[in-house]
Amino acid sequence: MSGTGWERVTVVRDGTTVLRDVTLRAADGELLVVLGSSGSGKSTLLRVLAGLDEVTSGDVVIKGRTVTGLPTDRRRVSMVFEATALIPFLDVSRNLGWGLRTRGTPEAEVQARVSGRARQLRLGRLLSRRPAELSKGERGLVGIGRALVQTPDVYLLDEPLAGLDAAQRSTVRREVVDAVRRLGVTTIYVTHDQSEGLAVADRVALLHQGSVVQVGGPRELYERPVNLVAAGSVGTPSIGLLPARLVSSGRQAGFVVGPRTLPLWRPVPPALRDHIGRDVVLGLRPEDVHDAGTGEAPEAVALDGVVTEAAYTGRNTVVSLAVGAPPVTAPGVELSAGSSSGATLRSFFPAGAAVRPGDAVRVAVEAVRAHVFDAVTGQALWHPADDRTAGPGESSDDLR
Repeated sequence: MSGTGWERVTVVRDGTTVLRDVTLRAADGELLVVLGSSGSGKSTLLRVLAGLDEVTSGDVVIKGRTVTGLPTDRRRVSMVFEATALIPFLDVSRNLGWGLRTRGTPEAEVQARVSGRARQLRLGRLLSRRPAELSKGERGLVGIGRALVQTPDVYLLDEPLAGLDAAQRSTVRREVVDAVRRLGVTTIYVTHDQSEGLAVADRVALLHQGSVVQVGGPRELYERPVNLVAAGSVGTPSIGLLPARLVSSGRQAGFVVGPRTLPLWRPVPPALRDHIGRDVVLGLRPEDVHDAGTGEAPEAVALDGVVTEAAYTGRNTVVSLAVGAPPVTAPGVELSAGSSSGATLRSFFPAGAAVRPGDAVRVAVEAVRAHVFDAVTGQALWHPADDRTAGPGESSDDLR
């Protein structure tokens, strides 16, 4: 089998399982992003692939070849670490070409590659400087350039933009992605920054507590999270969660949330029928929670809440509000921050909205826009996108 990645890899350190039965593979030439919070095992995944850490069980594969047990210098990998270690007594130009020279690359080729990458990453003015004369961000750029001058079987990028300021991140991210795509080299890119990860990825693998939660395209992870962990990990601001109960009477169905019922205005979708009369969790993205004062959709229901935070962004005001329902307690819910006063929704209000913490507001929500999760397991049961893309045997019209 071709590709690069991990086959049932487990890593145990000092009795702690850091990676748990991870099977994940990047296709040849793919840019695969591994997304996860601090401590999820992201960096260990890369170190295992590079041969810097050993696996407890399982296999590591690079371009279809099992390399488990091979030393790093026989794996043809080029890696960028979050904390870049440059050779202090060499200038930037020689740091960039160090790896090529140690492999015996002809000097003319070294110079050509160094010149090309320096131009691409705007390092020309720094080539004669030594690491001590560089800022943290500049050292990070040199570390990226040193990796990209090589043509390995796989690039391993561990938080490559971590040392850059906001202005540099966008530019360098674009240059790095352009470079690896032009070279056609398989790239595994680790980050905790979901915006960064979704922007560059062909596919995203979400890692949580050492296990792969979900793998898919950026849109798939946003529109069809497999559980509450995935739902809370992708999306800024984060998804709002409400405890609810699914009810149905005849052709009428809906979700009971506190004293209110959010009607579905249709029969219960087949995927939810086994949960009639049971507790569920509703997930609402901020774009699906509207200021009721701006007009409600015909199927919307108004919910009253109290503003807990209002953040002006220029384009809009991001409003967090407690809606009077108890906080959700289910696997993964810790990733979707709630409020001490109960369940929290988030909404994009107009930029000029005069709202402050403590204000009473009313928002409009539609049940058909809610992601539905099992309240016990946290697993996804239904997504709004399921209604839009029902298969030939079950069109969305059949659910109405």
